[in-house]
Amino acid sequence: MLLLIGGPPRVGKSTLAWMLLERDGIPGCPTDALVSMLGQAAPEHGVRHGMHPDKAESARPFLLAFLEAIADGLDHESDPPDCYAVEGDVVTPAVVGSAAALGLPVAAVFVGNTGMTPELLRTAPHWLDGEDDATYRQVASWIREQSAALRDTCAAAGLPYVDLSTGFDTGLEDAYATLLGQIRAGSHAVGAGDIDE
Repeated sequence: MLLLIGGPPRVGKSTLAWMLLERDGIPGCPTDALVSMLGQAAPEHGVRHGMHPDKAESARPFLLAFLEAIADGLDHESDPPDCYAVEGDVVTPAVVGSAAALGLPVAAVFVGNTGMTPELLRTAPHWLDGEDDATYRQVASWIREQSAALRDTCAAAGLPYVDLSTGFDTGLEDAYATLLGQIRAGSHAVGAGDIDE
C-alpha cells in the first residue's frame, strides 16, 4: 500500500515518515528527491523547488508515474500489507485522487500548521539560513495560508487532515494512527470516487 503524506513545508511530514520507518519498518522517500532530479535533468518541464503555485501541478504526472512504479514493486498479497511511504509538498488531494483512480492501493493523511510562527521556522535547520526577519514572517504566513487551504480541501474531499498547531507531538501521533487505521482497513483505503479532480 502506498502511504501518501502531504502538506506545506516544515509542518512534520518527514517526521511522520520517520515514525513509520522506525516503528514499523516502512520505507519511504521524500518527493524533494523527485523534484530535484526533474529540476536538474529536465528543466523544460518546470518542476522546481520553491513556493510557486504551479509546483504540485507540474510535478503531478511524474509523481504518479513514480507511485505506479513503487506499487508495481509491492507485494499486494502480504500480511501485514507491504507498504511504502511517500511524503512531500507535491503530494496533494488531487494526487491521491488520481492514484486511486489508477487503481493504486492508497492510504493518505495531510498535515498542516495554521499556527506557524517565524520562531518555529527558525528551528528548521538550514532551511532559511541567512534570511531576514521579514522573510521568516512572510514564509510563516504562507505556511499558515497553505495549511488552511489544505484543511478546507481535505474536508471537502473527505480526506484526513491533522493540524499540528495545537500540539506537534500529539498531532503527529494522530496522523500516524490515521495511516495505521487505513492500513488495517485494507487496500484501496482511499477510493477513486472520494476526490474530485
